[in-house]
Amino acid sequence: MKRILILLFAAASAACSTVGHEKVEGWPDLMIVEHHVSAGEMYERCRKYVAFGMLPMACAEFNLATRRCDIWYMQGFAPRSVVEHERLHCQGHDHVGETSMRDFLARYRAATGGAAAAAGATTRPPTTSAEAAN
Repeated sequence: MKRILILLFAAASAACSTVGHEKVEGWPDLMIVEHHVSAGEMYERCRKYVAFGMLPMACAEFNLATRRCDIWYMQGFAPRSVVEHERLHCQGHDHVGETSMRDFLARYRAATGGAAAAAGATTRPPTTSAEAAN
């Protein structure tokens, strides 16, 4: 059950369309924590979220139980479009025409009785200085 409560979901920008985003209704506010790590560490964290043979540029991992979204970038390589794209995912935007984040939220609510994901959804926790730096 603890594993269910600490669900992680990721969206890797290498597999993401930057054409547009749609806000997921009811997505809770999450604290965004950005990590600028070595290429090897970013790859190890993000490779599982892209198709075989693709190289991720970054990824966002959501933990709804702790109201946190961690974004992993390669140190020295974080183009503004990639940063903005991953932040939109943390803020609850899915790709136009896709439902993976909506489905993830529904599974989380079902596993926790629904109240956990909705609580506190109107206030945004403070962000880290790493987010403000970009």
